[in-house]
Amino acid sequence: MNYAIVPHWFAGYNAILEMVFFVGTLLVGIYALKVCRLSGQRQSRLFGISFLLISAAYFVQSLLNFAASYSMAEGCGMQAMSIPHNLNIAGIYAYMLLFLAALVTLAYMTLKIKNAKAYLFFLAVITTMLFFSSNKLYFFYVISSILLVYVSFYYLKNYLKSRKTAALIVFIAFLFLLIGKIHFIFSINHGLFYVTGHLLEFVAYALILLNLITVIRRK
Repeated sequence: MNYAIVPHWFAGYNAILEMVFFVGTLLVGIYALKVCRLSGQRQSRLFGISFLLISAAYFVQSLLNFAASYSMAEGCGMQAMSIPHNLNIAGIYAYMLLFLAALVTLAYMTLKIKNAKAYLFFLAVITTMLFFSSNKLYFFYVISSILLVYVSFYYLKNYLKSRKTAALIVFIAFLFLLIGKIHFIFSINHGLFYVTGHLLEFVAYALILLNLITVIRRK
């Protein structure tokens, strides 16, 4: 599996950002479910579930990365060095699976259909393709970008139909997420793209969270 190149000066900051993303996306998920309770909208419920999955992805990755760093600091032998490596790999796999599940949930939400079998089939196909991919990280970034293109177009059409500021903010946020994931595709060979991708994600999650808080206050 190829790894994204993390610049030395950014090491540590990426872990902090991942914890910030965990908290931010957790709040987005909670607020979206609150909107669901207030409005009864199925889309808000699926939106909330998807962001709880994203939050879980960041939490698991951060937790395992912390455990890997701790194990590395505790020992210097070959066996000790294999532990952080294995934990890091486990964190990457868990992150990819949970994040893809979240994006599939978002795509399923936009279809406005109620078919659990179709959802599970779609998720199973993507997971299987990831498993058999020769370059799993690259495949993850590409398929995530494709799903985000679809979701972004959905929110663009939603804005053009309603012309509401809230809809525009959500579209811009997902556009930032899309551009961020595209940057991660190139981060496998260039560290600067990795940093830019994280910063774009930060802006996107902040916009979505602030938008949901505003919606709830109005209700």
